Amino acid sequence: MSNYTKSTNFAVKDGLSAGTAAKRVRGTEIDDEYNAIAVAVATKANTNNAALTGTPTAPTPATATNSTQLATTAYVQANKVNTALTGVPTAPTATAGTSTTQIATTAFASSAASVILDGTAVTGSKIYVDTDAATGGNNGDIWFEY
Repeated sequence: MSNYTKSTNFAVKDGLSAGTAAKRVRGTEIDDEYNAIAVAVATKANTNNAALTGTPTAPTPATATNSTQLATTAYVQANKVNTALTGVPTAPTATAGTSTTQIATTAFASSAASVILDGTAVTGSKIYVDTDAATGGNNGDIWFEY
C-alpha cells in the first residue's frame, strides 16, 4: 500500500511572472502526478471485502467494549478470561436423571450411583471398577460399599 504525495505544486505556478519557464505546466509533470495517484489508488484496500497484508493496525478499544468494533490483539490479551482450572473448581449440580452434555459434579455422580440387586435399587457411597488386567485382577468387575 502506498500513500500519494503530490510532487508538483501547480498552484505556485499561478504566482509566477508571465513568460517564466517554471510557470509552464509540462506534460511530464501531469503524467508523473497521474501515475503516482494511480499507484496509490491501486494499492489501497477495498472498502468491501478488504484483504489486508503486512501488519495492519487499529485503535485498541476500551476495556469491556461490547460492540462491532474491531478487537486488536492488545484488547484480547487485556480482556481474556483465564480458562485454566485451578484449585477446586465448582459447578451447579444437575438434577437426578439429567442426561445432557453439561458437566457432572461429584455430587451428581454420587447421587446417581446405584446398583440393582435382585430387583431392588441399592445406592452405594462408593463404586469400584477393576480395570487392572496387567496385575491379573478380574478386569471389568464392579463392586460397591454402602
